[in-house]
Amino acid sequence: AMARTNKTKKRQYMSQAKHIHKGLTNSLNNKNPNVLHYVSLLDAEKAALTQKKNQEDVRKLYFAAITMSRRVGCAHDAALVQERFADYLLNSVGDFQEAKHHLEGAIKRYTGWGAMGIVEHLHNKYEDV
Repeated sequence: AMARTNKTKKRQYMSQAKHIHKGLTNSLNNKNPNVLHYVSLLDAEKAALTQKKNQEDVRKLYFAAITMSRRVGCAHDAALVQERFADYLLNSVGDFQEAKHHLEGAIKRYTGWGAMGIVEHLHNKYEDV
């Protein structure tokens, strides 16, 4: 929902994202450790949308989300975080080199997970990168 908010600039998607974030945060507060990496991803996405001038904090949040996803053994979620981080780096920061690094990481993780359809989609979407 936050990715859609960034592309369309419509508030309805941000409202959905806030609702999902709140539910996951409540679940985390109720001692459900299985949602920590999802909350980390949504924290990073929210910061990317709201903290346009503080790029270093946004980077730290994305790195934390990648690390959390890897630690809990969710390669597909780590790949998603790297994909979203690369999109942020390309479209908001203009850091082509680091975006390429994270796209390659996402493709490697998706390939290891066997998600070849997503890999093909990324190759087509980011053929210039």
